[in-house]
Order: sequence, then C-alpha cells, then structure tokens
Amino acid sequence: MLQVLATLVALALGAPPATCTYDTWTWSVVARRAVAHRHVSKPYAAVTAAERATDWPTTGCTMCQEDQERVAVAGMPAVRVCRHFAPQIQTALEAAAAAGARVETLVGYRVGRAGGPVVHGKRTQYGWHAFGEALDINSAQNGLYAHCRRDTDAPHTRAELGRCRRRLGGTWQPETDAARSLTPDGALVAAFRRVLGWHWGGERRDTMKDLMHLSPDGY
Repeated sequence: MLQVLATLVALALGAPPATCTYDTWTWSVVARRAVAHRHVSKPYAAVTAAERATDWPTTGCTMCQEDQERVAVAGMPAVRVCRHFAPQIQTALEAAAAAGARVETLVGYRVGRAGGPVVHGKRTQYGWHAFGEALDINSAQNGLYAHCRRDTDAPHTRAELGRCRRRLGGTWQPETDAARSLTPDGALVAAFRRVLGWHWGGERRDTMKDLMHLSPDGY
C-alpha cells in the first residue's frame, strides 16, 4: 500500500515513480504457451533502454506497471495501457461502441517475449503490448492467422484470407458477426485509426494476419 501511495504522489508531482515492477514470460512455439515466468522489481532509475518503448522520448511508455493506467468504458472489460495513450484509447473505444461495435474481451499491457525470431523454440522479442501500446480485441472472434500470402491487402471477408491457417484465437467470420469482428472499414479499426493513428494487425504485409490486434504499426 505504501508503494502504491508513493507512486501516486510521485505522478501527481510530475516526478518518475520510485520503482519499476513487472511480470514477464517467454512464448514457446513448441509448447504453444508462455514459459520462463519471472517477476522484475528494481529502482525506476535503473530502467534500461530495452525496457523503454522505441517512442519513449515522446510517450514515456515503458515495461513498468507504474507507467500504465486503467481504462474502463461502460459495457466493456477494463484494460491497462500506457498512461500517455489512455485518454485517446478511451475516446476510441467509446466512439467504436457508439458506432455499433461490441467489445467482450480486451488485452492491453502484457509484458512477454511474443515476437521476433525463434531461438531454441522460443520467441526473442517484446512487442507493443509490453509497453502498453497495443490492444487485442475480441480474440475469440478475431484469430491470429499464419502462412498467409505476402503483400496481400487487409481482408474484408473470410474468403479474402485465402489459405491462411488459424494459429490462435477464434475463427474470423465478419460476414455473420460484424459487431464483434475487426475489419479495415469497421467501427473499431476506424476509431483507432482516426483517434490514435494506429494500425490493424490485418494490414500486416508479412505471412501473418493478427486480426484481433491494434497498435502503432499493426505488428
């Protein structure tokens, strides 16, 4: 409790918090689950460049849970995101809901090595989620698809995914579940593009289509 109070006081005064704490893990592509869980606690002054987002000079986003803020929109689950983006994310979610989007699950801040090259069966890089700069929305209706053809446009229908194979999450069926599906011209993608300038994971130009995902570059 004292640590939480100290953090709130520091933020109110515009000073950095005293500590940086977070829980992290590594994704095993063999086991298809998170492994090597560990807890990090250190002085905030000891935060390294690797623990800061690439846009840190502008946003102040880090892996530290002390730099995250809770966003809660009526009718949606609460989510933690980088404090810098919290007001805009709230605005985008509210706009999407007003346009008819239905949000049942939200994943934001999550510190884990879930991307990059695979070494010894494990992922090696942190993505935008680790800094609170990404959202996964309605994963049960917007899966992660792999083995897609490169340089394809963002899909509007299930048929446009071609021969992509679903790896995580649920089957994407925007034709029959438009309210919960993310599409390039749907309410959720449009709101985040307009309010934050973020991109949808369905716009990726590699062999993956991460249909649940929104972040600064879609990756």
